[in-house]
Amino acid sequence: MTAGERAPTAGRLGGYRLVRTLGRGGLAEVYEAVADDGQRVALKTFRLPEDERGLAAEAFRREAHLGRRLAHPGIVRVLDGGIDGEHAFLALEFVDGHDLRRHTVRGSLLPLPRVLAIGEQLAQALSAVHALGVVHRDLKPANVLLLQGGGPVKLADFGLARLGEAFLSRTGVLAGTPGYMAPEQLAEGALGPACDLYALGALLFELVSGRLPFEAATLGELLQQVGRRPPPALGALCPQVPPDLAALVAALLEPRAERRPPDAGTVARRLAALMR
Repeated sequence: MTAGERAPTAGRLGGYRLVRTLGRGGLAEVYEAVADDGQRVALKTFRLPEDERGLAAEAFRREAHLGRRLAHPGIVRVLDGGIDGEHAFLALEFVDGHDLRRHTVRGSLLPLPRVLAIGEQLAQALSAVHALGVVHRDLKPANVLLLQGGGPVKLADFGLARLGEAFLSRTGVLAGTPGYMAPEQLAEGALGPACDLYALGALLFELVSGRLPFEAATLGELLQQVGRRPPPALGALCPQVPPDLAALVAALLEPRAERRPPDAGTVARRLAALMR
């Protein structure tokens, strides 16, 4: 929280008691919170810019409505949403676990069967999302949650990914995380489900190899890499990877959207076949 911004008043926001800060990043802060009926939630909050408060408030209302429609075991449920003073909020299902970031570095990589299962579950979740005409736009390890004790992974952060769109033209902020963004997304072109498939390919590449397909110190360098050369072959970096998985990841990372797999359901079926 930067100087001059005010925290939610007296540790409460929108009928929720704030327990502790879970994280800060991008446009939002995330708290563990408790509803008046005792339900434990993750509360994502966003301070509304005064000159764009109406636009932001409407975006949050849309996302709360959309989140209630995304009823899928692989998606973090949106329970509530609204506006409280200068803050908008989304109350989300509390997931007791951790995100995938710790499993993207060598020495902490997951076994290949677990990576395949995570990829298949994410593809199933994306299939449900795309069926509603929604594009996640920010699929990355930080937005994939692993539950304590196992169970399906949970895809998070739909509201914030799409909320960024409302301010893109005014703030110039690039909505998404560059290392996982498809070439057309980096170029701020038309976005569709194929963007999420590219991000899934980048995530699988990272979970298997411990690095992203393209890595650069600046956005400009990243744009040059993505525009001038194909991603490295996963099989060359990790010879133990089955050829069919390396081929699928390469297809997901195709620079041209029309050359990627046709939909997330197809990707899920291919990953399920690999698991068998």
